[in-house]
Amino acid sequence: MARGWHLTIDEWFYYHFNNEELLPVTSKLFFSIFEVCDKIVLKRSTPLAQKFHALVEASIMYPPKQRMAVQSLMRLFLQNSNKVEWIDDEMDLEEEIERQLPRHDVYLVKMCLQTTDRIFVTTDRKLHDAILALKAVLNIEVHLADDFMKLYPSIK
Repeated sequence: MARGWHLTIDEWFYYHFNNEELLPVTSKLFFSIFEVCDKIVLKRSTPLAQKFHALVEASIMYPPKQRMAVQSLMRLFLQNSNKVEWIDDEMDLEEEIERQLPRHDVYLVKMCLQTTDRIFVTTDRKLHDAILALKAVLNIEVHLADDFMKLYPSIK
């Protein structure tokens, strides 16, 4: 089932992998992304990329089940160039649009805008609502992570 969507996510996964209750559904999502042949979008040296590396470092202290899930995430995605869409360029965004987005999340929106699918998954209600309010301008399909995980991979 080679679909190939490029999914932009924010840092929610870091907290989900650290939570025994949220771990199963989050792990299932990442395994589904892998199986469906979709990709996650990353840009080097961003807070998002740093969260992936911080997750690996923190996982040393996790219980075995969580540690194995993080190791699988690394193996399936970060060490697999076919599963990550690396964004290298910095995109300009109109100042008026930037002001309507949470300041610390602008880089994520810029990353998403550089993909053809423009699918954004977040747990941040403020960011979700800001992107939704700018849908006509940005043309980004935004989803709250909990809803996305329930419907994925049949979403869209």
